[in-house]
Amino acid sequence: MSDASAGPRLPLSVKAAYGLADMGINVFVIFKGLLVFAFLVQFSGVDPRLAGWVTSAVLVIDVITDPLMGWLSDRTGGRFGRRHPYIISGAVLMAVLMIVTFAVPADLSEAASAIWVFFFFALGSIAFTMIVIPYGSLSVELTDSPQERATMTGWRMAAAGIGILLTGGAFPILINPNGLALSHAMAMTVYAPIVIATIWIAAFSTLGHRNTDPVQAVRFSQQVGAALRNRRFVVLTLIYGVQTFGIAFITLGIPFAAAELIISTGATGALATVWVLGSFSTAFALFILGSMLSQVVWVTLSKVIGKKATFMGGIVYYGIVLVGFYLVLPSSEAMAAGTTNLGLITLFIFLIGAANGCYQQLPWSMMPDLVDWSARRENFKVEGAFSGLWLLGQKVGNALAPLVLGQLLALYGWISSTNGGDVTQLPEAVDALRWALTLIPAGLMFISVPLYVLFDRMAIQAQEAGR
Repeated sequence: MSDASAGPRLPLSVKAAYGLADMGINVFVIFKGLLVFAFLVQFSGVDPRLAGWVTSAVLVIDVITDPLMGWLSDRTGGRFGRRHPYIISGAVLMAVLMIVTFAVPADLSEAASAIWVFFFFALGSIAFTMIVIPYGSLSVELTDSPQERATMTGWRMAAAGIGILLTGGAFPILINPNGLALSHAMAMTVYAPIVIATIWIAAFSTLGHRNTDPVQAVRFSQQVGAALRNRRFVVLTLIYGVQTFGIAFITLGIPFAAAELIISTGATGALATVWVLGSFSTAFALFILGSMLSQVVWVTLSKVIGKKATFMGGIVYYGIVLVGFYLVLPSSEAMAAGTTNLGLITLFIFLIGAANGCYQQLPWSMMPDLVDWSARRENFKVEGAFSGLWLLGQKVGNALAPLVLGQLLALYGWISSTNGGDVTQLPEAVDALRWALTLIPAGLMFISVPLYVLFDRMAIQAQEAGR
């Protein structure tokens, strides 16, 4: 690490600017994790099974490209540093490819539409990798201080919340017949300047802290080996992937739940009016509001009781509120009776968002601290490769979730459409959606906590023994 980046404290402006990139980055996170699958099933008439395969196949590509991008950025040098050339160019490519992915010609068949989305979505995911892997590596290069990294992560997650809110909350209004009624491609053009501007501000604001030291040429296998020797890093990566798999069910299911489990119940009153005007947007706004407001709580707790204890407690809380959400969501019988409790639904979506703030904040704050252990022991740069491998568990979880959810919905008879989901679903399909987006992720949250405690303790003992 160069002297310019080794100081214990960074200017507030640098930390805030660094975090701002996550606003633009999370436009793509929502695009890939929520919008594409719903676009295929609800607006392109693609069967849920095929939509699941398309979405998962693209995300599997991420699993391959992430570690390679980390290795490549570690080997890059020059006057612009290791990370910044990829971040700056990737922002433009990603913004353009999101628009093109949704620009499916109207006369294409179901299979041709799926192929179009797959091709441009895959290219967009590669552009996303060009940004997010080098960007994650910067957190290790900018400061050695764990507390500074916790603060930087707080800025990141706050910006991420805004990006998610802008996309998940406002995008459905742009395409809604009661809103501006834009096409998906035209609506995405609204976000392109936001994506480029926020990522470029972060990149150019941190240029003065870039690392331009000569990089030792090492084989990709050497860097992978360094990551595998860091057992605590491997454990956190795997546990984070398990949790991501569960959370992906929530994000994938929200647009379907907004239409089928909330609005279809015939609820009345002021809250019902708000939900009907933008059910998908309302759900996401509440979710992100909870996530953003909780960031201060999670950062404060991590300083008081430690990051690991806060992480474990937050994940248990996540599982509890998901079980509660299952209980307040209406069953098919309750829907037939036209009864629901929008007040409780509103409260629990907010609480789930607050729990998600822990999932967003703590692992990303813990990861650079673990990378430091290897950085002190290896004789070559490891930050980029670790950043790529860190996202491996997350990408595997995100890749499997649409495939599993698509097969599950199809198994229970879910009907695709080309008009935004205006079809009558079978009761068993609606019930399957209800437990899939609540009880499956809740179970994974509960299981992940003792597994992490057990295997992290074993990893600590192994590393202390020098094995």
